[in-house]
Amino acid sequence: MRLLLAFFGLLFAGSAGAQTLTACDWEAAHPSDPYHVGPGVSSKAVDTLRAIAACEQAVKEDPAEPRFHYQLGRALVYHADRNGSDWRVGLPHLEEAAGAGHVQAQFVLGLMHQREGDACAAAKTMKRAADAGLKAARIGYSNDFLAGRLDACDDVATAEEVDAYLAAAGEQVGGWYEQMLLEVLRRDLAAVRGGAR
Repeated sequence: MRLLLAFFGLLFAGSAGAQTLTACDWEAAHPSDPYHVGPGVSSKAVDTLRAIAACEQAVKEDPAEPRFHYQLGRALVYHADRNGSDWRVGLPHLEEAAGAGHVQAQFVLGLMHQREGDACAAAKTMKRAADAGLKAARIGYSNDFLAGRLDACDDVATAEEVDAYLAAAGEQVGGWYEQMLLEVLRRDLAAVRGGAR
């Protein structure tokens, strides 16, 4: 494993601003995370016990690195979900990473707030990630806005901002299903603007 990590560390170190690939990255990096190092691991493929051990070690060695907190939070939530335990155990690490500006963590923290039924808390972190350019946050936030889930919240995006999110997401999506989703959201937005919500 160490030899493999060393090989990939050299491979990914060639780009400008590259960071060292760690066991935590190898076990728990999300492929859609703009800050991920290494290839990334799909949700189903994460070995949560190995990921938790690797990321706890990474956090211990570099507690100021938001990427490690995000990845540890990710692994803890997955492990809890798979074992029927309290997924909130991962929240402190997601909050740490999100507070430090980690965009993927902001998006995922929004999803966790949605789990708890707090649409307004979710909207705050999702909007930060959408403003930072994360495709999933742009689409997710727009969907929540158009579904009326944010009507009772403060500091909600305007219809014009949502239009800008969808336009920007249009440059990021790939594949027929994502294009179809954007088409549906644009139709919903046109209806909202026609009704002057």
